[in-house]
Amino acid sequence: MARTVLLAIIIGLIAALAAKALLVAIQYFSIWFHPVPLETLSATEGATLSMLDIVSLSGLGLVVGLLTHYLMPNRANRGLSHIIEDIHFNKGQTSVKEGFSVGLISAVSIGAGASVGRYGPAVHMGAAAGSGIGSLFKLQEQEKLTLSCAGIAAAIAASFTAPLAAVIFVQEVVLRQWRLYQFIPIAAAAVAGSELSQALGVNFSIPSGDIPDVVGAHEYLFFGLTGVACGALAIAFNHALPRGVALGAKIKIDNRLKPAVGGLLLAAIGFYYPAVLGLSSFETQEAVAGNIALQLCFILLVLKFVATITSLSFGFNGGVFGPCMFMGALLGAAIGIMIEQAGISIASISLYAIAGMGAMVAGVIGAVMTAIIGMIEMTGKLSPALPLLFSVTCTYIVIYLFSQSSLLVRQLNGRNKNPFDEIKSHDKKYEGVETINKADTPK
Repeated sequence: MARTVLLAIIIGLIAALAAKALLVAIQYFSIWFHPVPLETLSATEGATLSMLDIVSLSGLGLVVGLLTHYLMPNRANRGLSHIIEDIHFNKGQTSVKEGFSVGLISAVSIGAGASVGRYGPAVHMGAAAGSGIGSLFKLQEQEKLTLSCAGIAAAIAASFTAPLAAVIFVQEVVLRQWRLYQFIPIAAAAVAGSELSQALGVNFSIPSGDIPDVVGAHEYLFFGLTGVACGALAIAFNHALPRGVALGAKIKIDNRLKPAVGGLLLAAIGFYYPAVLGLSSFETQEAVAGNIALQLCFILLVLKFVATITSLSFGFNGGVFGPCMFMGALLGAAIGIMIEQAGISIASISLYAIAGMGAMVAGVIGAVMTAIIGMIEMTGKLSPALPLLFSVTCTYIVIYLFSQSSLLVRQLNGRNKNPFDEIKSHDKKYEGVETINKADTPK
């Protein structure tokens, strides 16, 4: 156990360094291949893409296509669902080359302007680091698997300064079990990654200045509405993305050229609204701060939805955690603004944006507790806890009633690699519980 914990701490430090390297690479491609970095352009009112931005989107798309063709297994992108597959079907083995190839390709994708997140690639690199360390020291299979999970937790903790949420994510989404011999090394890696990331300036945080400490009881009706709306949006996204990827695979264009074509489509989508391209961190924080107009919320929400599906369907690589937070923040802020415009007193639009972020992440990723705890850790305040809990609960009621699965589970099902057994509202095998209870009741 002591050896595993020590190696997990080392992996946590490596994962934080890898997350920093990814962020630096994204900034490099964004600064050097765009006349104005996309994040800066997003903050400029009325700004549009230039011809050089369009050329960069398509040209770097071609680079993404070539890197994917020559570096990736089966010449195809891999994401978080593939990491879960490796954990359960490949004894936690994720190639170091694959992990850091994903990081490079994702850095080029995001730097170009693809609407994908940096957290999925960071997790891939963390898992690869854990797997590589386990192989280097010729550890037993169970130790290798634990260290791979430690790398996942460290990457999430480093990205969000949320070590508790990172540990819960591994147990809740990746493993779906709790084992003490796994929990301790995973927790050690998460803490190490989180602490180093703060020193390196890697983490994404939510400003807490606009978050009130008191919430009116009447507002929980509206937080429930936010959860229901995010549940519907999550279901739509979980269906649209796999179908978009399947449709993209059928397009008769050389896979090396598809991202270049996708770059032109992204330029058309984000020409007047560059905020939907790249990481979109500025608009996410603006929505949380409540500094955004209602009409702009809906425009950016629709465009981000389309841009994310287009990016992944045409071969760009990256995660969906960031886009989910963006869409959830905008939808939550829009609901808060509409309630306020109706003359109803609310504590803050910020709470609705945060509730939307948590609900959307829970609905798409399937990480209920992670979403709640993660948002609390990122804000550094406890006041969003109950609004988050209620919104996420309502999101999952919608998903359960419509017998839907998370995006990760749908992707695993599509490859016939789903190791999980899920309870859905239409499942007949759980109806026997009531019959058994009736049979056991004394007459």
